[in-house]
Amino acid sequence: MNDYTIDNIIDTLADFIEPIGGVCKQAQANRVPMPKGQFCILTPLRFTRLSTTREIKQDSGSSDTSAMGYTEVRQADIQVDIYGQGAGDRAIALETVFTAGYAYEKIKVIDSRLAPLYSTSAIQAPMIDAESQWEERYTMTLSLQAHITVSFPQDYFDHAEITTEQVDKRP
Repeated sequence: MNDYTIDNIIDTLADFIEPIGGVCKQAQANRVPMPKGQFCILTPLRFTRLSTTREIKQDSGSSDTSAMGYTEVRQADIQVDIYGQGAGDRAIALETVFTAGYAYEKIKVIDSRLAPLYSTSAIQAPMIDAESQWEERYTMTLSLQAHITVSFPQDYFDHAEITTEQVDKRP
């Protein structure tokens, strides 16, 4: 149905962030303990519509596989929490390159349906972990432009047989 899901967007962004910020995990996964060391947690916040929906005919020539696609551009806001030793420096590095051509080029190579827009400033947001220890944590929101298409089965035909019949026969 969706050709580019929230999980796909998170995976693309994680592939870009990992060399800068450390191993990335998606937030809100139940029963998963917090990793140790340097890592990032990615939380999808909102997906705001930036365009009107366009229709894309996906006629394959077969009624079994033909579909109609509805595509639009959305702004994906993803919260990135950076943890561990040097979290502040890694947050600044990510914030710096995200708004540069570097991020655009790297992300487009990973998936052409996603492009960076802008980032909030990184802020320190320390937390106390399960062992009652202070963890170094910086947080920021990265905004990206995502091209998403949703497809539904659609019947098509490429020829028709027409017959006529006179309706008004006068005696």
